[in-house]
Amino acid sequence: MRKIFGKESEVEKHSREHVELVFECVKKLKEIMPPFYMGEFDILDAKVIEMSILETKADEVRRVMEIEFFQGAFLPFDREDRIVLAELVDNVADTTQEAAYGISLSRITFPPNYKDDFEELVDGVIDSIAVLKECIELLDVDLGQALKKAHEVEEREIKVDMIERRILKKLYQSYRDEEFGILRLIELKNMVTRLGNIVDQAEDASDRVPIIAAKRKG
Repeated sequence: MRKIFGKESEVEKHSREHVELVFECVKKLKEIMPPFYMGEFDILDAKVIEMSILETKADEVRRVMEIEFFQGAFLPFDREDRIVLAELVDNVADTTQEAAYGISLSRITFPPNYKDDFEELVDGVIDSIAVLKECIELLDVDLGQALKKAHEVEEREIKVDMIERRILKKLYQSYRDEEFGILRLIELKNMVTRLGNIVDQAEDASDRVPIIAAKRKG
């Protein structure tokens, strides 16, 4: 089925390129967070710009994919789901960029006793997107394995959600204990929520995979 229209191989290549760029965008969080912890905002801003360039490249590849779909790549029943999937994967990069901009704009002093918590959260986010990347790459290779990876993304989302809730609970306790004021509470809370939203977007994308698999098997 993949070669019926002679366009699938090209759009599949772009699909892999797209999800790779999205993953690289998310991995930039590992470079953005250390200068944030240290209050080195010039370095932080430069890293956010680098992320923005990756997000723009991902957008460009997605638009090329949409043109290829319009020109007849994949069968009609598969085409709509693939377009939606590409848009959902792209939302991961958009949400990551939004989180990074929020961190860049905050200009707050980071409480050192939260470094391990935030690192665990960021690692959880990146690991989740790594699984989504594998899921998308397997979609045109092994539907069964792609489905397993889609379910793994859901499991990762649950774990990240638990980390997110734990940090939020700790933040509110620190505020009640007057370790910091309302401004830092709000900014840190927003960061945690935005980082968690990245994995929510990944789960939304992975939810499309069972639909594609079911239609192909049907």
